[in-house]
Amino acid sequence: MPHGQTRAQRAPKTARPNLVRLHVSGDICPNLLPRLLGLVAQFDEIPYGIALTRCPASLKLSIDLGRLEDSRAEILLNKVAVIPTVRGARLVALRRD
Repeated sequence: MPHGQTRAQRAPKTARPNLVRLHVSGDICPNLLPRLLGLVAQFDEIPYGIALTRCPASLKLSIDLGRLEDSRAEILLNKVAVIPTVRGARLVALRRD
């Protein structure tokens, strides 16, 4: 890399596609995050972002994914819902500003 040139100047950023966010709440369990990431991997997706918050009696997770077709999104939600420690799950489309 030439002197004075930053990485951003060398390689332009790629635009993010339209994203969906998978919101999951569940019991405190050390296996919940790996199970969710395993399901995401089954759909050939790599998350754009992951957030986890530990509350006193629960976990709240958000996983940003590329746009899923409606049928695939429904299958993913059904698979997430059958994880024993999951209390609730939903997919939300993210707006690009």
